Amino acid sequence: MLQRNARKALTPVMSSGILICIAIAVSLATLAWINGLPTPDMHTENLQPTNHQWGPNCTYVDVTLYNNGTQSVKLKSVTVNSQPATVVYIVGSSQINNGESAVLRVATAFIPGATYQLAFQTTEGNRFIYTATA
Repeated sequence: MLQRNARKALTPVMSSGILICIAIAVSLATLAWINGLPTPDMHTENLQPTNHQWGPNCTYVDVTLYNNGTQSVKLKSVTVNSQPATVVYIVGSSQINNGESAVLRVATAFIPGATYQLAFQTTEGNRFIYTATA
């Protein structure tokens, strides 16, 4: 004869096993997430425009770029509003070592009062954008 109040439930051993499996799964997911985070010893490119100076009648702009990344940066091209621009290196060269600066003279048909977006493309394919008003 069946008891009226008899109910089926998980035994304490099974529920403890399930909790342990969940804890292991969460630990493995956390470990995978942490391994995906960038570490300080990773090599990164980072150029930061620190200053710009317009030439007479806005015929050119001298832009100072500082490499605060962890590896050297080699510039491939410079564009102004997505159009190729002529570049002359006043200080330094297209290879900017980490912790160093370079001064680039960017020449194109600038109009006084207009805003321009200067894009510096590296050989690694990274683009660094700087906006300046003539």
